[in-house]
Parts: sequence; C-alpha cells; structure tokens
Amino acid sequence: MLDTHVHTCLSPCGELDMHPAALVEAGIEAGLDAVVVCDHNSAENVAAVERAGRAKGLAVIPGMEVTSEEEVHVVALLPDTEAALALQSRVQRALPGKNDPDAFGMQVIANEHAEVLGFDEHLLIGATTLGIDAVVDGIHAVGGLAVAAHVDREGFGIIGQLGMIPDDLALDALEVSTRTPMNVARSNYGAATLPLLCGSDAHQPDQVGRGVTFMLMEEPSLSEVRLALAGLGGRAVLGGGRPMEDLLLHILDIVRNAIEAGATAVEIELTEDPARDLLAICVRDNGRGMDEATVARVTDPFFTTRTTRRVGLGLPLLTAAARAAGGDVTVESIPGKGTRVTATFQHSHIDRAPVGDIETTLLVLVAGSPEVDILFRHVVGGRDYELSSRDLAAALEGAALASPQGLALLRAAIRQGEAELAHEPGSERR
Repeated sequence: MLDTHVHTCLSPCGELDMHPAALVEAGIEAGLDAVVVCDHNSAENVAAVERAGRAKGLAVIPGMEVTSEEEVHVVALLPDTEAALALQSRVQRALPGKNDPDAFGMQVIANEHAEVLGFDEHLLIGATTLGIDAVVDGIHAVGGLAVAAHVDREGFGIIGQLGMIPDDLALDALEVSTRTPMNVARSNYGAATLPLLCGSDAHQPDQVGRGVTFMLMEEPSLSEVRLALAGLGGRAVLGGGRPMEDLLLHILDIVRNAIEAGATAVEIELTEDPARDLLAICVRDNGRGMDEATVARVTDPFFTTRTTRRVGLGLPLLTAAARAAGGDVTVESIPGKGTRVTATFQHSHIDRAPVGDIETTLLVLVAGSPEVDILFRHVVGGRDYELSSRDLAAALEGAALASPQGLALLRAAIRQGEAELAHEPGSERR
C-alpha cells in the first residue's frame, strides 16, 4: 500500500509540522508500505525523509511535483536522490521568481531530526518555463516515471488546464485525488488506457495515507512500481482508494485479521436495498474466533491483537461510520468456529460514507491471500451476483489466481457482475 503523493514542510503550502520524521511516523501510523515525497519543484528534503524512513522501516521513493508552464502538475517518481537532485537542477533553472514567505509561506529544509537547516528561496509555488512535454521528457531523462497529478481537479490538473490528455504525451500513469472514488475514476478516465493511481496530496501529517494505491510487487521500490505500471513480471496495479472513507477498505483490515486468526474461508456480502433504506456489509470467517471479553473490546480503536499495526483501525472505523449513518456494527464469534461481523447503514443518510471500489477490494484480497477461499456476493434490490475465488481458480486450469491471467479473470468477472446490476432499475449507488 503506497501513498504516491506526499509533501513536506518544504512545499510552500505544507504545514511546518510536516518535517521528514513526522511524515514517516504518519506513514507508519497509516499502515503504509511506502510513500513518494513530492514537494513542489524541489527535492531538498528527499534525502532526510529517506534516512528517517530507513530508521523506522518505511520505504521512501524520491519524487517531485513539477509545475509546467501550462500550470499542469506532474508527479515524478524517481530512482534515487541523485536523480531527484538532477531533476531539481533542471527544474529550478527554469523556475523564475523568489519566494515571499509572508505571501506564500516558509519553504523549510529540515533533517530527519526535525531540525531546520535552511530555507529554499526559489518560488516553488510558481510555474516553470518548461512545457508539459519538456517536463515529462526531463523526468524520463533521469530514469523517472511521469504521472499526471490529480487529473480530476480543475486547478493544476492536466484536463482542467489543457482540456484533454494529449495522445502523444508519454505519461506513465494518471493520478486521481481523494475526492474521486476509484470506480468513478475508472469510468471517467479509463479511455486513456493509462494506469490509475490514488494519492493523498498530503500537506500535513493527518492527511498521509488518506489516498492510497495498492500494487502487487516484490518490494516497494521504483523498479517494482515501473513493472507494476506496465503489468510485467507478475506485478500489477490492483487499485486505489481512501482508507479513512471507503467502507469496503475498512473490510480489508477485518479480513486480514481473520486470516491472521487462521481463517481459510471468508464470505463477504454487500447488500444494497434502497426500498428498505438499508445498506449492509457482512463478513463471515472460519478462523479461531474470539471469547466474549475480546468481542467486547474489538471496536475500541486502541485495542488490537495484531503486531503489524499499532492500533486496530478496521472495526473501530467501520463502527464509527455505521453509527454516523444511523446504523451499527455487531460482532458474533465462537472460539474455534469463527466470527461474523455485520455493519448496517441507513442507505439514504447524508453522512453515509461511500461504499468504495469493489474491484480494488477483491483484487487486493485475492492477490494478498490467494490460499484463502473468498466468496463475494453483491445484492442490489433483490438481484445479485456471486464470485468464488475457488471457482475462478478452477477455471484457470493450473495458473495461479494471483497471476496476471487470474487477476484479469477476476477483474472481468467483477465488471460483468457490476455492469449487470447497474443496468437494472433501482441500482443507483454511491
């Protein structure tokens, strides 16, 4: 899980408490595997974030958010600090003006110990004199990947600024902001045939991890990201979303807990019934179950039986989201038998969180735990479709479910099922 767009206190719009150490701590707290550091038109804090990341066990990919002369933001994912500084040199030679701290904010260069080393005097908030083609070519010249940033935003997005994505522009991917669910982004921008990423564009610590991209990779590195974007070597972009908002991404944490508890089979049922004003999500597993004392505490955000994250987030966030939308969460568990979690929501409630992207959720579950039998059922107004990872695996005749062929089969099955539901009356969803 990567946040592919994070700023530090160097960016003029970044908070002063977004120093390298704080960024890394926030990434770990969010459960990320990696972050991409993308300050505006500068890479001065990249090395410090890398050192802080190495000390804490968070992978850091160097990057930069470059502003073209057309005022299009392009995120560069770069192989190393040397490449980042080489791109910085080229960008800042084409960056006119000097920063006014009173008008635009301080541009703080800091080390991994939260100590201020100096200030960047360039007008980092400004546009370079490099055209969009030159920006993309410059990123590629230092071995980087060029991603059109927040294409769903009017300001500084490539479509908002140019009115289109030029066919001959050698972009490697498109990024959507946290304002657009991934299933909507896929519908809006899928014709571009470029991989879709989601990043937080975080400017303060509590925003880190609010938008993430899931990738199937051997390790969180630029070389692996490159393979994933190209769909080579068994690597893949699985999807993206907003872990703090999308209901189905809360389910990822719940299912992971079940698998860690020894579950070999998990059933997920999503029910949408506008006529009854009901949305329900039910997760059943055959893991080791919990005793009554543990069940009573599982919705406490500071209680967890996991060692891979400092606080449990799935059930507490799901419970808070359900109660905010006129529903609740119930947990039933029998030691040695398994657990059933049911979350209900008032379907029409103004505060109901979006369901999220079914495709991302199922691809991440299957790719991450191909040995677990996953059964998914989506019910809309009495109509439904069902997917079984066991049946899909059998249809592959020996190929792995987490292989490119397996993931492609799963994607196709999900899209067919969702398309059939969407073409029936009463299936409108958010």
